[in-house]
Amino acid sequence: MAGPVIRTYKAGSIIYFEKDKAEEIFVLQNGRIALSYTSIDNHVEVKEEVKKGEFFGVKSALGKYPREETAQVLMNSSVLVFKYYDFEEFVANKTHLILKMMKVFSNQLRQIHSKVREQLGQLAEARSPSYELMNVGEVFYQNEEFGHAIYAFKRYLHHYPGGKYSQRAQELLNLAEKNSPFPTHLPPLVYEVEKPTARSDSGGPASASQIQESSLSFKDLFNKGLKFFNSKNFNEAFPIYKSLVEKQVATPEEAKLQGQANFYYGICQKNLGKTDASYTTLSLYVKNFPKGEKVKEAILNLAQISEQRNDVDKAILLYNKVAMMPPGDQFTLEARKKAAQLKG
Repeated sequence: MAGPVIRTYKAGSIIYFEKDKAEEIFVLQNGRIALSYTSIDNHVEVKEEVKKGEFFGVKSALGKYPREETAQVLMNSSVLVFKYYDFEEFVANKTHLILKMMKVFSNQLRQIHSKVREQLGQLAEARSPSYELMNVGEVFYQNEEFGHAIYAFKRYLHHYPGGKYSQRAQELLNLAEKNSPFPTHLPPLVYEVEKPTARSDSGGPASASQIQESSLSFKDLFNKGLKFFNSKNFNEAFPIYKSLVEKQVATPEEAKLQGQANFYYGICQKNLGKTDASYTTLSLYVKNFPKGEKVKEAILNLAQISEQRNDVDKAILLYNKVAMMPPGDQFTLEARKKAAQLKG
């Protein structure tokens, strides 16, 4: 990892403007920096100062949409600057940091949603999720918040591909992506009830079991996958663990289970003949969860894959590593035996 670089800015300078292309993430080391943006409810400019040690520019960089605010330097300041991929590596095994950012983003999203519904006079009663999603997207669009509008329309089309508003959503999405004004010819959005169409990993309609799984808690879904895994039903376990490693975690318990899910996902890939993907998944598991309870077994499987690839030196190195890892167990014995065989 190349890591972050340090930049210094003079008072009065601008780090980035609202609507600029977002590629970097910043951390204030010292000095004073203010973020200014226009509130969605009354269109008044709001300014918030960044505290020392705080990240800023995260959402737009991770979401790959234009900046939502302008970052202005109030007094001489120095900041750490991460590229997107460097930041991903930096936070990969820092669960506490991920959870902290998720909490902040979740609170911000709730505040935005509350303000949108207040504008629409809907605080008393929420309507169907499909209607609210479209309605929120259109309010963002009408306020020229194109990034948020595009995200809302895409989520609608993902969850309701054949929904009552799908044609309208696609039309507005196409226009919003061009930053075109909200179309005046479009009639007002009419409330109608509809049910979501769950999506499979391939993009088509989900099976009944996938729809049922979507309602399970993280822990229940993990345990369901484990039952399939322990009975060597890797075809059934694979999509469950794939969904778990892609989910956003909300608690330390879920973060711990997700770490284990990465291991089981890699083993499923290996048993289904996806050896290259398995090697990548298990390598990332070892790197990101160095104290994980399945690390020793993961390295053993990496050694086995290396042996299958005829990368004998790599296999011996990994087998020896397993043999030296405590505690002494069946993995230790197997690794010693395999290393000796390969050495001849």
